[in-house]
Amino acid sequence: MFNIGDLLFYGTNGVCRVSEICSSPFDSSDPRSFYKLAPIAENTSLVIYTPVDNTQVIMRSLISKEEAEALLARIPEIEKVAVAVEKHRKEAYRETIREGDPEGFVKIIKTVRARRELFRRTRRRVPDLDNDFEHTAKTCLYSELSTVLGICREEIHRIVTEGVSEK
Repeated sequence: MFNIGDLLFYGTNGVCRVSEICSSPFDSSDPRSFYKLAPIAENTSLVIYTPVDNTQVIMRSLISKEEAEALLARIPEIEKVAVAVEKHRKEAYRETIREGDPEGFVKIIKTVRARRELFRRTRRRVPDLDNDFEHTAKTCLYSELSTVLGICREEIHRIVTEGVSEK
């Protein structure tokens, strides 16, 4: 269980701060306790209410600084998302995002980058599916890494991009 003021990773919203633990704001007869979460992303006034015992959306502690540094160092070695049949790509991406694992976010970023190069060489447009999932993966990954390492998102973007570019 998290406490008021704690930072946690929540679904595709990335890093959020627990601003309150309260009863349901939607149903006064609901006996469950809820977290009131505030995403720490810039330019958002979003407020999220989620049950404390929510198992539908990934809700976990942030990775440690050591784990974040190790992840950044391993980026060149991380494999891309394997998709045997193209029509299963969306589900493969969705499952990777649903797991909420920072390494999975890197996998999506690397996969989309490789596909972008392939599409560029063949003069085709990158599917919106790839762009959308890449955006989500970057939002989640950069949010957590910048928070844990105390580095701005632009610097995280630079570090990740360099790591993805290495062969």
